[in-house]
Amino acid sequence: MNIYAWIGLLGIIFLTLLPLLKKENRSNEEIKKVIITVVIVLGIIIAVLVFSVNYFLALIVGFIAMIIFDKKTYTKKRLLIYGSLILVVGILGYTIGRDNPNYVLNHLKDNPKTTSLYIAENDVQLITYQSDVVRPLASTVKMLIAVEYAMQVDAGILSKDSTVSLDVLNRLYYKNSDGNGHEEWLKAMDSEGEVKNNVVTLHDVAKGMITFSSNANTDYLIHVLGIENINERARILGLTQHEKVYPIGSALLIPKTEENALMKEKQLIENLKEMPMKTYRSTAEQLSNQMREGSISFADLTFDLSMKLQRVWSDRLVGGSANDYGKLLAIISNDELPGGASLIARDLLEWPMQNNESNHERFVHLGAKGGSTAFVLNDAMYAENHNGNKIEIVILNDDLNFWQAQMLRYNMNSFESRLLGSEDYRLKVLKELSES
Repeated sequence: MNIYAWIGLLGIIFLTLLPLLKKENRSNEEIKKVIITVVIVLGIIIAVLVFSVNYFLALIVGFIAMIIFDKKTYTKKRLLIYGSLILVVGILGYTIGRDNPNYVLNHLKDNPKTTSLYIAENDVQLITYQSDVVRPLASTVKMLIAVEYAMQVDAGILSKDSTVSLDVLNRLYYKNSDGNGHEEWLKAMDSEGEVKNNVVTLHDVAKGMITFSSNANTDYLIHVLGIENINERARILGLTQHEKVYPIGSALLIPKTEENALMKEKQLIENLKEMPMKTYRSTAEQLSNQMREGSISFADLTFDLSMKLQRVWSDRLVGGSANDYGKLLAIISNDELPGGASLIARDLLEWPMQNNESNHERFVHLGAKGGSTAFVLNDAMYAENHNGNKIEIVILNDDLNFWQAQMLRYNMNSFESRLLGSEDYRLKVLKELSES
């Protein structure tokens, strides 16, 4: 459930309880209605959080339950109205919830200016659809940072077992800015007993960057590894279209440093768009340094950028091409990193094998890193099956509206699963994209 879902459900509870503030509204009948509504809403929350029920499905069932328990429902007029609503909502729910990998394919076909797809099999490129176009990588860039980490550990520059204070990491955390990834990682570390004397290992920090996509962990590793080293690694690996890396989380604070009490949001957005990229990157670096040192504190701030400001941040994220990340995936999958760096990189990226036992039935190796904002949905993965066949897939989607983003999220897994498991489907995708 995202923040908007929480706001909606908690808003229902608040509005339901509000009339009870007046004594004359506290009849047995009204109290009964309130209890039913609150129980249904809590049931939706429990179904989604505890039993992993699809949010929209739970919402539809809850809506139907409210209608059933409302005595006013049972008139011809209301039955007709509610029946029509249920039919419309049911069709909408089916459209959203059904497994439809072709939705992703159709989105790629219909949006060539904002999408990319790269697929290679056994070192042979099969699909290079708009794959040379530079697009915002979002958290997918963390794959490059993971490789530089692996290289420095293998070279003895860093130690996997060196300790990192959670206090330092938390200074780099901008609350609610990464989909609660950092907080979920902290909970996992605590439940697994990996936090000792308020410190964790550097390797756990790197895992938190990939598995939970913690932006705070990412920015910390950027400091430790060195931005220059990460950018140089991209050059050495032949990622010719990769833009320069800079801290992710601190860039969200740039609008706060640029605004003033008299400035309207429209002017602030224009100022941010006109800021040279070199200045934008250096500002993000300066803010990140100040956060790490504790000279500025954002511990009491909660992520609250408007969607228009988030769009500026999203558009200015580190960019790269699907070709670049297809090449990076192949380097990892083919164990082309020197020494033990490949094993370290695999340990970080192959979390799907560690978190889902069923993947072992299909693959010997499966590594992935996605990336998303309100406007971006990316994924990069490599796989090797038990017959030794290898495949690399990179999908980049930008300039998404709310509906497109939600539908892509629902269907991306089934699309990727079909690509990984069916040569016929890969050939279908190739044919349709070639003709579009």
